[in-house]
Order: sequence, then structure tokens, then C-alpha cells
Amino acid sequence: MIGGVGYRNLRDGSLGPYVSDTLADHTREGVEIEDLSYGPVAISHNLHDRPPYDRVVLVSAVSRGRAPGHIERYRWDGVLPSRDDIQERVAEAVTGVISLDNLLIVCGALGGLPADVRVIEVEPADEGWGEGFSPEVETRLPAILEAVWTSIEP
Repeated sequence: MIGGVGYRNLRDGSLGPYVSDTLADHTREGVEIEDLSYGPVAISHNLHDRPPYDRVVLVSAVSRGRAPGHIERYRWDGVLPSRDDIQERVAEAVTGVISLDNLLIVCGALGGLPADVRVIEVEPADEGWGEGFSPEVETRLPAILEAVWTSIEP
């Protein structure tokens, strides 16, 4: 599964939904594509109700102080924070906060994710209200899409 995570209409913060929308028309055999920009508790329940995936690739814009447009790829290690921090993330999720970190932590705690979770983070330049990406992210779109496709390969 390829899942985009983010808010629509928040400029670079819309990257995840953009990727899932864009790739939905170009799906490959054996690969599901979904916008996972809804509550992580519901996502966990949804994943429990499906046959297990071999791999999930998540794509999102995440502000971590890197250069705008920077693409970071990694395999999620599944390490969870303290019980109190998990509960904080669940509380945020229930109130509607959508974030890659919340999805990983809540689904990691409640289950549903496979052992192989790949993450593609892109550093946003502009997360203000509006449509369209910043020039820094716009120019990186081909590389982002390529990173997604290569992340599903064995």
C-alpha cells in the first residue's frame, strides 16, 4: 500500500494527498493507493479489517528543520514513545490532528501496520492556507514520485 498523509489546501502540507491522488490513476498490480489523511485510530481499525500488507509506504510533508524540498527516505523502526506520549498522540488524533508522526505512533501502538513500513518525508517551505506547492517542493515532485515507486520494489 502507498498512503499519502496530510491536509488538503495547505500548500506543501498537501503533498501526501496530492501523491495519493496522482498515483491512483497509475496504480500497479498488487499495489493499493489510499489517502490516509484521516484519523489514525480509524486507520488502525481499517488496516485490521483488511488482509495484511507486505509493505506500507507513507508519503508526507513534515517540518523537521531541513532545507525546503529535502526528501528523506527511511524504513520506520517501529520504536514507540512512552505510554503517556502514545496517549497524547491518540488524544490529538481523536481531535482531528493529521500528521505522519501521529499515524506511525498510533497505528504502531494499536496495530495494523506491517513490519515493513517505508517513509518518504519532504521538508515543506510553505504550509500556509492555499493551493499549489512552493517552488522548492514543486521542482522536487518528479523525484518524490520516483522515490515512492522505488520504495515499493522488493
